Amino acid sequence: MTQEILDYLKENRVCVFGIEMMDGSPHAATIHFANTDEPVFVFETEKGYRKAEALEGRGVSRATMVVGSNEGNMKTLQLDGEAQLLKDTSLTDIYLTKFPEKKNKLDNPKVLMFSFKPTWWRFTDWTRPEGKTITTSDGRIVVIPRSN
Repeated sequence: MTQEILDYLKENRVCVFGIEMMDGSPHAATIHFANTDEPVFVFETEKGYRKAEALEGRGVSRATMVVGSNEGNMKTLQLDGEAQLLKDTSLTDIYLTKFPEKKNKLDNPKVLMFSFKPTWWRFTDWTRPEGKTITTSDGRIVVIPRSN
């Protein structure tokens, strides 16, 4: 990902995260996220929440997320990939760096940490003077000029 996208992720704390449930149906929720530069995204949830069923029910689940759904922001990052329960505990530190107020919450045995690794993404920025700019995970950059 470009530095512009990584900076955008630093500015945001919340995303809409969707996961494939055990019966194949989708489930989406608003959730806090943290990320590495690779990127790998890190989240926490509780065992009673619906997404926990898929996370505990299979090793890897198909998932998707969107950062920036506020129309006033005029930027959005959409990602598809795979989610799984957290295996690398160093990623918990990344989460706590962004959300230090949640440190005590992670002591609760009902809390699950999980990660999301994107396999595809698209960043759209409507704020550029040259027009709507779309950057994709395959390295393409498309600019749609502003109409007068």
